[in-house]
Parts: sequence; structure tokens; C-alpha cells
Amino acid sequence: MLYWIIAGNGQAYGPADLALMHRWVAERRIVSTTQVATSEHGPWRDAALVSELARAFGNPDYESTAPATPGHHASDAPGTPPTAPPTGPSAYGPMNGEWPPTAITISQLVSGIFHLIAAAGWLLTCFGVILSIPLTILGIYELIAYSRARTTPPQQYLASTKTKAILDICSVLAGNFASMVCGIVMLTQLPAAQDRLDQSQQGEMS
Repeated sequence: MLYWIIAGNGQAYGPADLALMHRWVAERRIVSTTQVATSEHGPWRDAALVSELARAFGNPDYESTAPATPGHHASDAPGTPPTAPPTGPSAYGPMNGEWPPTAITISQLVSGIFHLIAAAGWLLTCFGVILSIPLTILGIYELIAYSRARTTPPQQYLASTKTKAILDICSVLAGNFASMVCGIVMLTQLPAAQDRLDQSQQGEMS
């Protein structure tokens, strides 16, 4: 079976066979929350939930027990990028500790809460269901995004955040001014966040 992963730079690497996957785990190129799939299109799940890799995590002696793969490199498999995934102490490497930007995550959290508050308020009106359902969905969507912010590939996180910010701004049509403000904050912070991500990726390649 072949596998693909999403590394700390937000890029997909693969296909890799199980022996190479074990090697990447031993080299800390794959950690427990690295996203792994058996197809380049997903579905993705945490590496620790992949039965063939699960025993590796939490085992300090794993490197010495990992399957040997002499002369085997990421470029040996067809379609694999010429370099192996970047190493890092966390699922998304150098961004950990300062990623994602606090202004964006807090805005997501606040916006999600206000979406739910607005949805509850609209339920008290005659036509409340029409607006409360989309507001509830958007609120839950943002709270989930907030909870998964540190385990979502950075580039994917920024793209989805832009979509959420636009929806937040549009929610002013439902009288949700607080989420509108949060959406504006997120949009203004995205360029700086993208610059930081680009710089981290350039640092990995240098």
C-alpha cells in the first residue's frame, strides 16, 4: 500500500511505501498529527490513527526498531517529490508556537460564538429558522476551525480562513455586526500571515 502525507510546509508528499513511512517517522518527518492518506486526494487522518504507524508514537526506541530501508529515498517512488518532507518538532514544523496568528484565531472564536448567539436570537422571531440555520452552521464551522487551527496545514488554513472571513462579513445582512468586524480583522491579518508562511518555507528550502 502507498501513502501520502501533508508536511509542515502544507505540501503533499508521496507516494511512499510503508518502509519509507517508517523511516520518515523515525526521522521525525512524520509525527502523530501529521495528515496521512492512502490517496493523494484523501481522506486524511492523523498518522497516529493509521494502524501500520500507530505503534511508533510514544516509543522512544522507535528509531532503532524502524524497518531498514537502505538506499531508499523519497525520489525512488514514481511521482514522489525529489526531497523528503521537512523535519520538525511538531506536526507543522517551524510554525509551531507562533502559528496560527492570535488575531485570526481569536477572531474565529469570537465570530463563531456570536454566530450562535445571533442564531438563537433569530429563533425568537417569526421567520427565525430561515436565518438561524445558516448562522448555526457557520458558527459551528468556525468553532471547529478554531479547535483544529494548530493541526491544519498552514496553507489550507489560510485558504479556509479567507472563505470564513468573507462569510463573516456577509453575516451583517443577518444583523450580526460582531462577526462582520471579526471577518474584517481576519482579512486584514491574512497578508501578514501568508508572508510569514512564505518566509518559513523559504527557510526550510535554504
